[in-house]
This record gives sequence, structure tokens and C-alpha cells, in this order.
Amino acid sequence: MFRSINSSGVNRLLNIIEKNKSGLGRSLEKIASGRRLNRAGEDPASNAIATQLRSDIRALSQATRNVDAGLNFIRSAEGGLSSISNLVARGRELALQAANGTLGDSERQTLNAEFSQIKSEIDRISASSEFNGQKLLDGSLSPQSANQVDIQAGIGSGPENQINLNVVESTDTQSLGIGATDLSTADGARQALGDLDQAAARLNATRGQVGAVANRLAITSNGLGSTIENLTRSESALADTDLAREISNLQRGLALTKISLKTLAVSLQQNERTTGRLINFQV
Repeated sequence: MFRSINSSGVNRLLNIIEKNKSGLGRSLEKIASGRRLNRAGEDPASNAIATQLRSDIRALSQATRNVDAGLNFIRSAEGGLSSISNLVARGRELALQAANGTLGDSERQTLNAEFSQIKSEIDRISASSEFNGQKLLDGSLSPQSANQVDIQAGIGSGPENQINLNVVESTDTQSLGIGATDLSTADGARQALGDLDQAAARLNATRGQVGAVANRLAITSNGLGSTIENLTRSESALADTDLAREISNLQRGLALTKISLKTLAVSLQQNERTTGRLINFQV
């Protein structure tokens, strides 16, 4: 008897080899990319969650940059306030000197000339301090200003996602109450001491507000960094490749493919022999 050609067996082996080939390709892709979810159909539920996590991570990364920019902004204001505080301190030193009864009018005029320069510098710093075109010390950042500067520190649209930076009143000499202060007389110098004390107290209070906002921004930036780290870890757990598992799958797939190819070779040889017998068959 002649053995029939086993075409169905060959086709089945070819299907198995093709299936193994596809599986090997997916394993190699996952190992090469380091990602388990390279296609939406791989794990639809996990892929949807991972996609949302990646979107949140990108948004929070931008929020971190926003907060860092706000921190630089408020530190620029603090730099200007520090300079003005130093000038007020120097003015107070001059007032103490001018209030001394041993000085004559000519010495007080000299002291008052320096004090006038100090006031001019305070007004210049107050008018010129800015960050990216935004005035810092001229009253534009006062709580009552029409120009409210809000830092977008979260991914939502509500007020809880924003940090307001409007905590700096005008710091020019008129606002500080020393615009008309004069050291040319002993009485004027003594009056100046009180005016300068009040100006220094006002500046200290403003610097305290600025420092509090700066600390809040720094804490917010750190918190955002921690949130991004946690979300990144969660997204990685969902979407990253388990290398040990995929390498095991790859090895198993290679072994199955090798066995299938050997089996196919044997089947083809058998079919070839069967075909040869049919050709050589004589009636």
C-alpha cells in the first residue's frame, strides 16, 4: 500500500511555525523597546490606564516648570526688596548721624545729599525691577492690583491648582512714607528716624510675605516631583516589559519553532518519498 501525502499535516505545521514566528516577533519587540504595551490591542484596559498616566506625567512636568519659573520670579522680587532694605538701613544710619547735636548745618547738608541719592535709588529700583517684562515692586504685584499673577501648579482648572504671587505692595519712597523725609536739620533727622523705622518694618513684612510664597513654591515643586515619580513607577509597572518573562517566552518560542521545523522537514521527506513511489508505479 501507498501512504497518502499528508498535506493537512504540512499545513498544520506551517500554521504553527507562522504562529511561533509572530510570537517571537512580539517578544523581540518587547525586549528591544522595553515596553510591554506597544499596541493598543495588547492589553486594552492596562493600555488605557498607562496612556492616562503618561498624559498626567507630562502635564505635571509642565506644572513643575511653571512652579520653578514662579520661584525665580518671586526670588527676583526678593532681590529688589533686599536692595531697598539695605538702602533704608543706610538712610537710618545717616539719620542717626544727622540727629546728633554736635553736627553743624553744613555736615547735615552733606548727609542729606547722600540721603537724597538713596531715595532716588529706591525709586529707581522700585520702578525698574521686573521679570520677563512683569514689574515687581511698583505696585503691580499688590493684592489689589488688576494684574493678578497666578502660577498654574496643578493639572486641574480650579483655584486649588493655582498659586497667587500678588503679595508685594509698591516700594517707592512715597509708598514707604519717606518721600518728603529730610535730614538737613536736627528736627528733620529725628523725624526721619521714625519714618525710616516704619519703612523698614513695612519692607520686612513684605519680605516675609515673599519668603512665605517662595517656601510654598519650593514645597509644591518637591511635591510635584514626588507625584511624578509615583505615577512614573505606576505607569512602568503597567507598561514596561518583564524582561525575564519575555526572554523565557522567546526561548520557549525558539524551541517550539525548532521542533516544528524538524517535524516539517521529516513530513516533507515522507511526502517526497510517497510522491516518488507514485511516479515510479507501474501497472
